[in-house]
Amino acid sequence: MARPSTIDQLPRDIRELIGQLRMNGVAIDAILNKLKELDVEVSRSALARHTQRIDAIAERVRESRAAADAIMDRLGASNDNRQARLNIELMHANLMSLLSGEDGDDIVLSAQEAMFLGRALKDLAQASKLDQDRELKLREQIQKDVGKKLDELEQEGSQGSRRVDPETLAIVRRDIYGIVGPAQ
Repeated sequence: MARPSTIDQLPRDIRELIGQLRMNGVAIDAILNKLKELDVEVSRSALARHTQRIDAIAERVRESRAAADAIMDRLGASNDNRQARLNIELMHANLMSLLSGEDGDDIVLSAQEAMFLGRALKDLAQASKLDQDRELKLREQIQKDVGKKLDELEQEGSQGSRRVDPETLAIVRRDIYGIVGPAQ
């Protein structure tokens, strides 16, 4: 694996400060000035490489979040579900990035690293399955509840009050909610 950069060798609080400043849109030269105030010397090129990585990660997070939001809006998922799916997608993207060597490094994993990666992939698959099961249960419950309400409206219509005609209810049931036949 590649040798840690000079930025990666800095104390954690300094690295976090750099990340925070960059995420707030602070330019490289301003970050360098702040580091000089703190008596931390790094080269502009090392900082530029580091901020490029930060920017790339931030862009991936923004893209993943936008995609997750679009999907969740379409599915009508709750905020908890959005967060779970976003975490799953981010983990998956990071693992695939590591495996594909997007940073240009040749990936050589030790046995322990391979084991951890295997566990991460397994956990990711389990999280995805749990998320799918939760989504399926939610959809089934919604179909059941809507189906019952449509049945009630249909019965009212057949008893003469005719607020909604049965053919319209059948279309709503089938085409909008995907419910075939009366509710269980």
